[in-house]
Amino acid sequence: MGEHLRNIGSAVAGYVTMAICVMALMSGLWMVLGADGAFKPESWEISGAWSFGSIIVGLLAGLAGGLVCSKVAADRRGVWMLLVLVVVLGVAVAVGEFETAGMGVSESPLAGGTRPADVSMTEAMMSAQQPVWLAWLNPVLGVIGVLLGARGLKGR
Repeated sequence: MGEHLRNIGSAVAGYVTMAICVMALMSGLWMVLGADGAFKPESWEISGAWSFGSIIVGLLAGLAGGLVCSKVAADRRGVWMLLVLVVVLGVAVAVGEFETAGMGVSESPLAGGTRPADVSMTEAMMSAQQPVWLAWLNPVLGVIGVLLGARGLKGR
């Protein structure tokens, strides 16, 4: 029973690590690119640079989560629990994007019309329109990152 709880805790710790990494790295990306670099001109649609940065962030977050989970886990099952969590939550988000977008670009209720030149990061997060393919790629990136991170630390 103790090993099982430790594995559950390791999966949660790995996922929390991933969430913190995503928030920190995306904030850094926003500071580097700003609104003009994060979005296409006068649009809420994200730019290629932001898409590329999001891919890198997803891989790095997965790597960090896999490292943490592997270090805390009693055995391989902790990493497998994290992988299931990443896939289930990632697919749930992607399905939401897919349903909202109708197979195109996601639509936010706050996004409408031309994007103002000066927007805060909070407004950007709520109004950004990302391609649905990117939402579907995120769980894949998370899985790859977790597997590489877990393998890098313990050779699992």
